[in-house]
Amino acid sequence: MLGALGLDSDTETVYRLMLEHPSWGVDQLAQALDQDRSAVIRALDTLADLALLRTAGTDGSPPGTPLLVPPRAGLGALLERRQNELARTQMEIDASRSAVDDLLADYTAHGRTAAARVERFTGAEAVHRIQSDLSVQARGEVLAFAPTAASGGPWDLDVPIHLDLLARGVRVRVLHLASVEGSPQRRTAVQRLVQAGAEIRTLPSLPLHLRIVDGARAVMPLDPDDPDTGVVLLTESSVLMGLRALFAYLWDMAAEVEDADGTPAPCSQQERALLRFLAEGLTDEAAARRLGISLRSERRMISGLTERFNAGSRFQLGLQAAQRGLL
Repeated sequence: MLGALGLDSDTETVYRLMLEHPSWGVDQLAQALDQDRSAVIRALDTLADLALLRTAGTDGSPPGTPLLVPPRAGLGALLERRQNELARTQMEIDASRSAVDDLLADYTAHGRTAAARVERFTGAEAVHRIQSDLSVQARGEVLAFAPTAASGGPWDLDVPIHLDLLARGVRVRVLHLASVEGSPQRRTAVQRLVQAGAEIRTLPSLPLHLRIVDGARAVMPLDPDDPDTGVVLLTESSVLMGLRALFAYLWDMAAEVEDADGTPAPCSQQERALLRFLAEGLTDEAAARRLGISLRSERRMISGLTERFNAGSRFQLGLQAAQRGLL
């Protein structure tokens, strides 16, 4: 039980026996414990090292007689010394833990740049301001998810801003909900944008509001369930790549918006995807694999598109598709 203080079991046994018989010498202790004198002497040396045993003869005792320090004083001092050792050890552990934390912080920070890639803005006014600023900065392309009806909210299709984008030669592609397509206000807005050159498609559902500008900046709501409360501005390239891939995936799944006279757009979703794959330089075999159709079906689709657009070659087909905004 006293091992934590440095007494092993044999030394503790000798110590307890000496407490019962303080006048016994080495031979009597050895005989009572049925041990060699050397074993008892080793235990006495340990007790002396722990300041639990003092030298005999200084108080008139016969030389060679081991004398115990009074237990309250001896064990109390030993316990206090042990507590001090443990306190120093704990301090060393705390210092080591702090050093480890610093090392891990340096390790995880290796290669990290200080540039902010995510900025947060709160309030509907901030949502309006950030989107307006991004629209002004747009030079090549604006992609948008518009999952709500036209209501004048900060995430709604702002027709004047989008018309200005189109007038400046910026390509505008918008995905919105099929369920709000029949809204007179939304339908009027969509038709104005389509007539001005915007590309708009519909889906049964959209995950959230989103704007991507020139592939370099994106904004989305702080809270998708309450999009007017704030906005997140993203400039991290890997995140933007993922968001553009999501847009492209949903764009290929989306349905064409009808023209003002009710005539459907000239290509199906699968045909649009094929035209895009060909524009990207994919072979017929690769395009067929991406579409999940046979090579024969893929080539039949190309023949049909070439005839429909009155194109004399694949190059002319690509030009026609680009001019019609199908790529």
